Amino acid sequence: PAAAAAFTAAAAASPGASGAASSPTAEELLLPSLRLTIRLGSARLPDSGDARKTFLLALERLAERAHDVELLMLVVKTAGSWIVAPPGAPPNLQPKERASLLLKLGCVEATSAPRLHAAYLAVAARVLADESLPGREMLLPNPPRGTPSTAATSGPLRLEAGLLLGLRSRDAATRRAFSAHLSRAVGGSVAHRIAHVISSNENDSGPAAVAAASGAFWLRQGVQVLLAATDPDQPAAVCGAALPLPVAEL
Repeated sequence: PAAAAAFTAAAAASPGASGAASSPTAEELLLPSLRLTIRLGSARLPDSGDARKTFLLALERLAERAHDVELLMLVVKTAGSWIVAPPGAPPNLQPKERASLLLKLGCVEATSAPRLHAAYLAVAARVLADESLPGREMLLPNPPRGTPSTAATSGPLRLEAGLLLGLRSRDAATRRAFSAHLSRAVGGSVAHRIAHVISSNENDSGPAAVAAASGAFWLRQGVQVLLAATDPDQPAAVCGAALPLPVAEL
């Protein structure tokens, strides 16, 4: 417990976390100490008892507030290996612990390090592809069509930011992997895709999802694609199977 508490204090004081200026000597000592603590603590996490929660919270704090790329790479690789571990594998994280860690790892999007983005997206892609992961349904931004609505958790535990980052990746293989998931979740018909463009980024996806979408002009681009696919010389008509709209009364 004492070591976990010291790790938490060090995480709070990591360079770029608190905004306070640190001397070069302090930074040189702090970063190696944090990396060593992560390596030692992660190896002992299955037997850490009450200190387990403190250690996980410290990792989340580092993912949110640290700026050092090498330190963040270690955090992503360490936490990512636990998130995609099969059921029962040490340290045997609970579904909520996996979901919380993956949510916090999404903060690396704010950095300008492509390899850090790639490491995070590799974890996100595994979560989207591996149906056996515990608590996977808590992370999916959109459940596959036909899945009962109770299987999708509303709020910030969805993997919306990771999905949007993957779709915008400069790596073609990464974009294909995330596009394949989106196609499975949304459906291939024109009606399903139009409905997704119009309605999938509303407030019920959580504040983080809305911020990520608006930051990438997601809705604006979607509307532009939709309008570009229309024929201006043809009259607009409502599908015969569509539900009638209620009459507006002023």
